[in-house]
Amino acid sequence: MPKPRYDRLTDDLEETFGDRLRWVASFDSDDYSYDVRYIRGDLKADLSGLELDTIIHRSLAVFNREHVEDVYFHLGEAKAMLLRHEKATAVHLYLSRNRGVVVKLEPDASFQYPDFLDECVETLRED
Repeated sequence: MPKPRYDRLTDDLEETFGDRLRWVASFDSDDYSYDVRYIRGDLKADLSGLELDTIIHRSLAVFNREHVEDVYFHLGEAKAMLLRHEKATAVHLYLSRNRGVVVKLEPDASFQYPDFLDECVETLRED
């Protein structure tokens, strides 16, 4: 797969969701690394580096693709995981065995499933 177009995805998400977009981070679950691609201005103070590290590292440990597929082995290959919380919605998009993107939205942000997930992946893979 060519290098994902994270900037394009972030621009599209900002345009679509405006201030309902909380943050976007790409990740590699093999080495627990991540890159924050976008974080909304008012959350920068709330999500200090240490807090964001903890959140992302825990999500990589619990929601990594291999673990999800191990738990739900009977359902086939995992494409994405959607978690709806009181204060945010988290969308984990799996791009490969170990790489992906987490998109955090405000809980009232609306999108069409599964079209939204497909559009995000298509944007990341466009040439």
